[in-house]
Amino acid sequence: MSDDDGAASSARRDLVDKVAGRVKEVAGAIVDNDDLADRGRLQQAEAEKRREAEADETAASLEIEEAEQDIASTEAEADVARQNVEDRTDANEAAAQNDRLRQHQEAEADAMRCAKEARIAAETQAERRMAEADASRRAAENAAADEISAAREDYDESLDKADALEREAAEARERAAQAERDLETNGDQQ
Repeated sequence: MSDDDGAASSARRDLVDKVAGRVKEVAGAIVDNDDLADRGRLQQAEAEKRREAEADETAASLEIEEAEQDIASTEAEADVARQNVEDRTDANEAAAQNDRLRQHQEAEADAMRCAKEARIAAETQAERRMAEADASRRAAENAAADEISAAREDYDESLDKADALEREAAEARERAAQAERDLETNGDQQ
């Protein structure tokens, strides 16, 4: 039996009890039986109280259904809100992850740029030092060549002087020998 059948049956019973109570009340008034009239009024009051109780119960059932619907609606809204929060949180976490990744990539790019600049600076400095060393070596070679040339010139000059001295000495020996021969020749002549 459905709720509608129960409500209709209850309404019929209340109507029957109300009519029976009214009949008893009227019959008690007609026959001058106050006890019967009181029972009739009591039966009518009970029927009215039952009807009010059933109406209150029906209203309470409706309120419960509305409350359950409100709860279901609130839970659905809460689920949607929770999902929105989760979606926003996921989006924020993804954005934060992207930011961290971008910062990491920028840091790597900066490190690579700094390393490249340091390598270029080191290469430039090495090239400059090599050029300075090469220039210093050439200057030393030139100075050594100049010293060798000067020493050769001094040596050649010394050889020339020695040759000249040797010639002078040979000439002096020759003159001395000649003078000795002349003296001998002159001493023999005397």
